[in-house]
Amino acid sequence: MYTETTHRSLISECNDWIKSLRHYREDITELRNRLYQFAAGKTEKDILIEIDHFHNQFHLQLINIHDLKHEIKGHIQQAEHHPTFGHRIPHHQLEVKYRTLVEDLDKLEKDFLNFIG
Repeated sequence: MYTETTHRSLISECNDWIKSLRHYREDITELRNRLYQFAAGKTEKDILIEIDHFHNQFHLQLINIHDLKHEIKGHIQQAEHHPTFGHRIPHHQLEVKYRTLVEDLDKLEKDFLNFIG
């Protein structure tokens, strides 16, 4: 059964995801800055390929963070305008997207830190 408590709980969880994604955006931006510092003066082909790879991944993940944040915000707006409308299924789908993105972001950070040693 769908209740007002459930409704508020789902919206609260969405807001938590948005806060978390903001922190990930800051982390990825910091990692990208570290990449730029690391890249200075590097000329080895294998190193340059990895630098390019991480540069591209940071850019793509920032886009993914942005897109998911906006999707979550849209979900919150829909839920706020239709409080009696059960939104567990779309919420669950967003949760899967959120958790998958977080796993990818954590792996990217780990791989990058291993790369720069």
